[in-house]
Amino acid sequence: MPDMPTPSTADSILRRAHDLRIADWSDAELLHWAAAAMSLPRRDPADSFVLHAPLELLARAALLPFVTPDQREAARLRIVSLVDQFDGWDPAGSGAGITGSLPAPIEGAGLLVAALRSGDMDAADVGARSVAMVTDPRAVAALIGAAILPNLAAAAHAPILLMHLPRVAPRGEVTAELLRSLARELARNPGLQIDWVADRPSTGGSPAALTAALDAVPALGLPGSSFIFPLMHQVDSTGTARELLGPSAAGVSARAARPVLLRHAARAMVLADPIHAPYGWTHCLTMAQGALAIAEQCGDEQLAVDIAATYVVGFLAAEAAEPVPHAVDLPFPGGTLAEAIAAGRDEAAGWVLGAPAGTDAGTWTEVISRAARLHDAHLVKYTLACRDETAADPEAGRLYLAAAASLLAFWESFVNPEDPLAAVSAVATAPS
Repeated sequence: MPDMPTPSTADSILRRAHDLRIADWSDAELLHWAAAAMSLPRRDPADSFVLHAPLELLARAALLPFVTPDQREAARLRIVSLVDQFDGWDPAGSGAGITGSLPAPIEGAGLLVAALRSGDMDAADVGARSVAMVTDPRAVAALIGAAILPNLAAAAHAPILLMHLPRVAPRGEVTAELLRSLARELARNPGLQIDWVADRPSTGGSPAALTAALDAVPALGLPGSSFIFPLMHQVDSTGTARELLGPSAAGVSARAARPVLLRHAARAMVLADPIHAPYGWTHCLTMAQGALAIAEQCGDEQLAVDIAATYVVGFLAAEAAEPVPHAVDLPFPGGTLAEAIAAGRDEAAGWVLGAPAGTDAGTWTEVISRAARLHDAHLVKYTLACRDETAADPEAGRLYLAAAASLLAFWESFVNPEDPLAAVSAVATAPS
């Protein structure tokens, strides 16, 4: 069960919001304040909260415009709580400070890549600050994407940050300096990476072959841990990823691979072992999506496809006891969406899949609004990822909406939906 908030923590958040007069701030002002506070790296090794915090902020920033008026206060207070908890960690200090002039972004990218190999966290910070000076946030992925993609440090979450920056950064609320925290964590653990992609075929695969490979993933079980590196290392070191993906993914474009991989990940959320829903199946989709989203910018599209496919295979091998079905057939429970969410994950997904035509827009508004006032980083990241896929892959829109509703039902089972402040302050203790 996730950790739940305490009244005293909620009180401190409300007090801080009152003292800063945050109710008078625009959304842009709130996000700018939060991003500035969270751009300074933390000194100690990141736990799940610190690692996800920049990504959670970006997801909340993207979801906020879709939140209904009655949920906006709780959604905005959740951003305050994010800063409040982040401030509880000591800054990295003068060792990571910037002295003198920064190198140009292209030189900074080289410095950052070298620092990730050597484990020099201060140099990684300088490089990240330099890369963040680019005027077009899409250029960040072009500068460092290929180097970051195989990297499993920082729970392999850096591509998600690179994916979301162009969505928010051009408006000025959030700058690319959020990269600094992740860059430091990437450098803290050099050598954690996916190795099989260093020598892989370049042609011969197809979407059909990739689909068959996902159906053939063996059930290896958890390798003693549900953290990202052990899961991916299991399919890497055993040759499972190379055997399945080397021939099947070779030459498949990111555009063609995306529906194959991400639909499979969404079906896992709805149909596979529910014990892995809050963290395993969320990452199965969001990590693969992040890699695919920067495929064109990173300069090595095949690498992005292979990394994304490895993520999906890694989670399936460790957490799926049997192949994930291609068809999702859940009964429609009737009633309202709110009643279905209260009834449970299957009922929430079944309601979405069986709802009348023309209801999707309203359903998305309710799912986003309810998710935005809850406390978990994985929930808001996943909700945004599913919403994005309905635009990228509208044919499977109901599947992604059902997956988002299913996860929302899981989290709402731990809080009182009528008391949004009960969900404001705590962050679940989760594997990263």
